[in-house]
Amino acid sequence: MSISIVSSLPALLPVNNPDVVIVSSNLTASANFRYICDVSGATATARLKCDKLPNTSYGFFGVSKVVETLIAPKVPQLTSGWQDGGYAVKANLTFREEYGSPPAVATATVTASLIAWQAGFRQQDYGAAIAEPTTYYSTSISGDTVAIKTVTNRPPSNLAGGESETSMTVTSGTNDFLSIPVDSAVTGVLISVSYFNGNTGGTATRSFNVTGSVTGLTPMINCGPLGLYNLTSGECSDGNAGSVNFPPDGGNIRVRLYTNALGLTNTVVIPTLSRTSTFTYKIDNCERYDQLRVFFRNMYGGIDGYTFTKKNRKSVNVNRQTYGYNSSVYGDDRYDKQWNITYRDTYTLQSDWLSDAEFAWLQEMIYAPECWMQLGSALVPIIVQTNTYTIRTRNNDQLQTITVDVQIAYENTSL
Repeated sequence: MSISIVSSLPALLPVNNPDVVIVSSNLTASANFRYICDVSGATATARLKCDKLPNTSYGFFGVSKVVETLIAPKVPQLTSGWQDGGYAVKANLTFREEYGSPPAVATATVTASLIAWQAGFRQQDYGAAIAEPTTYYSTSISGDTVAIKTVTNRPPSNLAGGESETSMTVTSGTNDFLSIPVDSAVTGVLISVSYFNGNTGGTATRSFNVTGSVTGLTPMINCGPLGLYNLTSGECSDGNAGSVNFPPDGGNIRVRLYTNALGLTNTVVIPTLSRTSTFTYKIDNCERYDQLRVFFRNMYGGIDGYTFTKKNRKSVNVNRQTYGYNSSVYGDDRYDKQWNITYRDTYTLQSDWLSDAEFAWLQEMIYAPECWMQLGSALVPIIVQTNTYTIRTRNNDQLQTITVDVQIAYENTSL
């Protein structure tokens, strides 16, 4: 074969980081020679062309932004059970040669496949991130006993059983999401759930599994207390609804996600198989102020959530135009009238005291491409208005809170 791949892309490609495929051919001296790269997904195909680099036989294709168009991220749903996050998709690259007079596409090809992932690392961290992609997604690699990472940067708060555990204090009406990208070898997912009336060092009052079939590459579940409470008896492995033995105020919920990449059955949890670290929710229903929960698409393409628990304020920004109006035929009763009145709701959100790790994590909300705020039972799209975020540390600044201005993405019109 005359065409070959010199430098390929990672198996899990963060599409918001620039990267190129380098190809070579021994036919570059042919008339009208050009390289071709066909990018295809399940429903779309794009054709790229490039000339060889002068004085070499190489061609370069920057496909990151092209494969990004194949991704169709979905708005998270507050319903219970499994859903598809939509932030990753399988992409195929087919490289060809075009040459001759007139130019014709040769039949010889070389192909490559990857998972296009809606992630965006800091460029200085990109090399380390793609060096071990199985850190971020579940595969069928034999002997993979390492805890895989869910698509979240929520900081671990303590250790449990020698593993990293992420714990947060929330109300029993809180929604939250847990997700992980997978490859085609993964056909099933499962979360293991345990309820505790007190702390997690005691005996669980109930343990059950919630299984799901993988229809895409991004299985996601609402594993917050409210999402688990609303599970039906048919969704829980023990045949009871999620509300049975639900933890009281001061209780805890422990969740861990598994995949069947290594033969995990849908009813048996084997701790040495492909899994995530533990996520613990401590129930505290004491609310001094009206709490507002914001969800944002993090740097891994997944959904993170944070509850602003302090004094949050709402205001309305109004835009209007006026014109001179005369209600009398004699022109002696003139006054201004208004028209084209539009308005948007704006919220000023105040956080609780933050740890250093939480302060660093929440910067992702400031530059997130998509954000939502839960108002009642709906997720409403918002635009973060705060453009500067100073990361503070306890050594330099003691404990700190943050104040963030957000605006509802909808513009309303007054009649």
